[in-house]
Amino acid sequence: MSSQLYQFLLKKGLEPRKAQEEFFRIVHKTIEEGSISIVQAPTGTGKTYGYLIPIIERGEKAIISTGTKLLQEQLRRDIETLRGYYSYLTGEDVDYLVLKGKSNYLCLDRLKAMPSDQVPAELEDLLDSQWDGDVEFARVDPEFWSKVCVDDDYCTPHYRSICKYRDECYYWAKLKRREKKARILIINHALLALKDFEDPQERLLVIDEAHELDKYITSSLTDGISTYTLRVEIMERILQFLPDADNVDVEGFFERNFSGLFKSEQEQVPLQDLGPYVKDFEDSILKPLNLYHKRIKEKLISEVHNFLMSSMWVSEKFAEYLRRSMLLNWEEYFQLKVGFEEPSEEEEKLIKKLKTYELLERRLQRVKDFYKSMKERPAELGFAVSRRWSSRLRTFNYRLEMFPVFPAGYFDLNGYKGVVITSATADPEDLYYTMGIAGNYYELPHSFPYEKVEFVVYGVSPKEKKEWEECLRFAYKRLRTLYDKVLVLLTNKEQIELFKGEEGLAVQGEDRLSFLVEALRRGDIKALVGLDSLWFGVDVKGRKGLLMAKLPFDSPEDPLTYHRIRYLREIGEEPFEYQKRKALIKFRQGIGRLMRSKEDEGTIILCDRRIFKFKEFKQVVEELGMRIKYIKNA
Repeated sequence: MSSQLYQFLLKKGLEPRKAQEEFFRIVHKTIEEGSISIVQAPTGTGKTYGYLIPIIERGEKAIISTGTKLLQEQLRRDIETLRGYYSYLTGEDVDYLVLKGKSNYLCLDRLKAMPSDQVPAELEDLLDSQWDGDVEFARVDPEFWSKVCVDDDYCTPHYRSICKYRDECYYWAKLKRREKKARILIINHALLALKDFEDPQERLLVIDEAHELDKYITSSLTDGISTYTLRVEIMERILQFLPDADNVDVEGFFERNFSGLFKSEQEQVPLQDLGPYVKDFEDSILKPLNLYHKRIKEKLISEVHNFLMSSMWVSEKFAEYLRRSMLLNWEEYFQLKVGFEEPSEEEEKLIKKLKTYELLERRLQRVKDFYKSMKERPAELGFAVSRRWSSRLRTFNYRLEMFPVFPAGYFDLNGYKGVVITSATADPEDLYYTMGIAGNYYELPHSFPYEKVEFVVYGVSPKEKKEWEECLRFAYKRLRTLYDKVLVLLTNKEQIELFKGEEGLAVQGEDRLSFLVEALRRGDIKALVGLDSLWFGVDVKGRKGLLMAKLPFDSPEDPLTYHRIRYLREIGEEPFEYQKRKALIKFRQGIGRLMRSKEDEGTIILCDRRIFKFKEFKQVVEELGMRIKYIKNA
């Protein structure tokens, strides 16, 4: 390679890897051709450096999208390392920015409008520091944050133009200014779906961790209404205008229609037909809200009209705000003189009222749009209901959601300088099927010695529940006798109960996953048990045991899986091929948790003899060079 940075890193001890060097060539080719490249880069390829080094050395502007905020921070560390070396070699800096969605940043205008006694002390301390407004470092209650974060319905372009905090705004003044200058933007897949960033046509797009791109994009396109939305974001605003307004039966609607659908700890269930709930929703919620909206609008028009008729002068900002608000016909007030720039105290109060009304109107429009989708129930949309306990509401917060069953058609890759899509398990067939993405496919060779791994299959089936559960417990105890580090990969929450009370074991959800993984690395815990997040992206090096409960087919009770199966049947396709392809991707990701470096070794135990029935899974194991040891009875 002619890369100065790469040669320097080799001298510093970076291991030369043919797969990584091939990745360099693919990136160069993609940029020169303006094409789309799909790169399957197994663990050990060094794929992050594989795309970062060419981007940095060519001086390219780029957008790098990854799955989660945690992975964004990992990318930040890799770029910091490379920019340090590159600056040493060339004297040039590599300007980059970690960018998240608007709702991750504080809105000063919304915060300052809140009573001071409701603002957490931790947030007050951050305001006095060099904080960048990112919620990641705020540690505040999510329901409180929803009231003070940047919100498109609140922060409209014409309100932004008169906002007194526009020059201090964490997002629009500081972050967006930095975004224009940054060569490399590190975003997450949720933000990628919005395409809300500067100059994409000048940038190479790299989609890393692409194995679940469709699920992240679907999640970002999910919309809904909730008890909290209707009670706090709508009804409390109505009461600001109409203190005598009667209570809308929000809680009653959700309780009588959905409470019976939930089993034990279940938090989300799919809905096939919303027809039975449409009439109740219209009568209980939509009609009274529409009546209140009409009364508020008439009252506000009258108040603004009376103010204008009693005034000779108005400020430029107030006049401009009224012109854009379209609440009334500004041309009728031709007799008014527009002069001084800053609004008067009375105008400030009216602007705040108008702002509250506009925000209420936008929230109500989203409710109406959701109601329309409930009535029409298009096949390409899926619906679900979830619930979680809300300390703010002191009851369950139910949420009705709708989402595209497949995001193909809602997402495109047009307008970039080139596109590189990569993952250890990038699957071109799955990307085309779920996302409508096609491109040049490259499969890089794996470089880890998987032949050192013992792959054990116990002869049980998850359908034989009692025997299978006993096998899981036995397999766990065996791995604990062999290794000081054990990862247990489960497929649903009920399975966690089988491991409760085990000494030295932590369960995903007890603390932030990054903290639990670090505790396992240090040896503070001996085993970590979890679901999806443990199958994807967890990095624990060294000798260890890996227990797979079963082949990771997604549960049909998962709303997205449920609606994809339903939709495929409706259009005459066999859903099992889709389910098997998704399970294979997850299975390969799970195996990848064991080998994180060439020095790693260990044992994988799978408690599911169906691997011999579905030959594709067996083939994955054999292609990696592992031999399967079958034990009929655990």
